[in-house]
Amino acid sequence: MYRHTVDYFKDRPDRRVLINRGFFFNDLPRLTPLCRAFGHKPVVDGYDSQFGNRDRSRWVACGRCGARPEPQGHLDPDQWDVGRPYTGLFNPGQPMSSPTVRKQLAARGFDEGIRLPGAWPAKPTGTVGAQLTLGRSHTLGAGIKVGNRGSEHTLAAHVGLGPLGALFLHTERHGTFLQRWLNPTGYESRVIDIAFHNGRVWWQLWDRRDEHRATDPAWQSGNANIHPAHYLFGERTAEVLEETKTDGTVWMPDGTSYPVTLTLEKWQRGRRRGRKCTTWAISWDCPGGIPVRNDSWKGDNTLGGGFSLPAEAAESRHWPAVACALIAKSCASDRARYDYHPAA
Repeated sequence: MYRHTVDYFKDRPDRRVLINRGFFFNDLPRLTPLCRAFGHKPVVDGYDSQFGNRDRSRWVACGRCGARPEPQGHLDPDQWDVGRPYTGLFNPGQPMSSPTVRKQLAARGFDEGIRLPGAWPAKPTGTVGAQLTLGRSHTLGAGIKVGNRGSEHTLAAHVGLGPLGALFLHTERHGTFLQRWLNPTGYESRVIDIAFHNGRVWWQLWDRRDEHRATDPAWQSGNANIHPAHYLFGERTAEVLEETKTDGTVWMPDGTSYPVTLTLEKWQRGRRRGRKCTTWAISWDCPGGIPVRNDSWKGDNTLGGGFSLPAEAAESRHWPAVACALIAKSCASDRARYDYHPAA
């Protein structure tokens, strides 16, 4: 067993963070009392492609602790189903440890004994890791993760206390018995998580970690507003009160000009009850585009979009000229950034 630490603070310095360090304990002996007492329970493991081709594979693993023989074996998918107890032969005396050598021999027809699983590992080991942050952590909540059959992290958990810090834990191969009991099939990890941010509480209850399906029940994941102002003054709203369109011309510093269509929108934002905030937004469109950089392999790029306009300029009849000047300034800045030069 050996350990090492990583100082993440050097990569992400933050004056509001006192400590941001990772701790790793490698080659820790795994606690497998049942397998040590009664031996491993060999079962067929593997996968079938979800995309309609013949990409299938089978190997042997322990149904309790998840350990695999060395080598793990290469079984015939037409004869062995995933999850079925493995009652075949083992070849613990295989002299070839290189997977490349075994594949080459199998491709040439010398697969007798090569495709069989080898010996069980004498001392299965794993890794336990942690990351401790004291200070701002950008997370407030707690959760646990139960990995899948292909997860690098078998189990994981975290606790975030916002400005006080956070603690993250994970295991590699440790806890495989729990993972195979709770999440034995598929390659989708499951999470139980609760988090607080943006005035809302977010939850996941045994939800897929990286996927959401329309058939999932509503209680499995969701969020609710817990901000007091939401219930005192109502939800936030944003609506357009006025909209004005006109044409304009953008003059670039090199003397070129581009016709544009300008749209001025007056927005009102705020909660339903209480004070409102009024802003003006400009959006523009240039049919031919305004080139701002040169790309030898895909031609000139064009810039388009919108930005806000100061109140005094929006309420003036000269707002189209102000908007065109801001567009020219933005395009000129991008040309300098990308070292633009007109195409020959």
